Amino acid sequence: MIKYSRGCANFLNTKRFGGININKLSKNILLVFLLLCISVSFYFIQIFIFHDQRDTGFYLLQDLAFVPLQVIIVTVLIDQIVKNKERQDNLKKISVVIGAFFTETGVRAISNMACFNSNFKEISEKLSIGDGWTDKDFARAIKDLKEFDILIDSKSSDLNDLKEFIYSSKQNILSMFENPTLLEHNSFTDMLWALYHIYDELSYREDLNNISDEDLVHLSVDIKRCYTQIIVEWIYYMNHLKREYPYLYSLAVRKNPFTKQVVLNRN
Repeated sequence: MIKYSRGCANFLNTKRFGGININKLSKNILLVFLLLCISVSFYFIQIFIFHDQRDTGFYLLQDLAFVPLQVIIVTVLIDQIVKNKERQDNLKKISVVIGAFFTETGVRAISNMACFNSNFKEISEKLSIGDGWTDKDFARAIKDLKEFDILIDSKSSDLNDLKEFIYSSKQNILSMFENPTLLEHNSFTDMLWALYHIYDELSYREDLNNISDEDLVHLSVDIKRCYTQIIVEWIYYMNHLKREYPYLYSLAVRKNPFTKQVVLNRN
């Protein structure tokens, strides 16, 4: 017998028509009808006590005339202010999550995938981020990276090392998917999926030291897609640190995986 959780059972017991919750709709209709009855009752009481239908009609129309203005104030102005505040709060939460990712996993992921990057030196020249970088510099770096042909060769380094690294970061990656604040950050979530997809592809193959050329080409495409996405997200993150947290930005610059020192070590 299939057992359902309480939430699932409640969902199954809910009557729906065309995606509409019938029970909830019925309650709303009942509430509207009740409020209308109360309002009409008060108007009849007012007429009964003061015997003046003209003033009652006048004030009724006057109140109705203010309804559009109230809608503008409440739904347009106040609602927009509240949404902007919520958006700013969400952006702060997202920046914290993204910062934690790059501190624990992201920068190391770039370094691990850079081992398969045949033209790493050319890319590093475009991404030698420093203290003097401005918003225009970051925007230009993203534009140049998206237009640049990154060369990835999955045969040029050890795929076992990449698999072990992603496996060691697996829990951190999966915990990111559980964070509701990232639901609005599609590009970052896509990057996480691309990174985890590489792990799936590597885990699917029993012997990474003996795989076909066709599989190597496929892995090169997967690594290139993830490598490009994670670098773009990293540039956005560095730009955010530059604007909001200069002291953290200074540390991140020193850990830049594309610094000249890294290039020298690779060569």
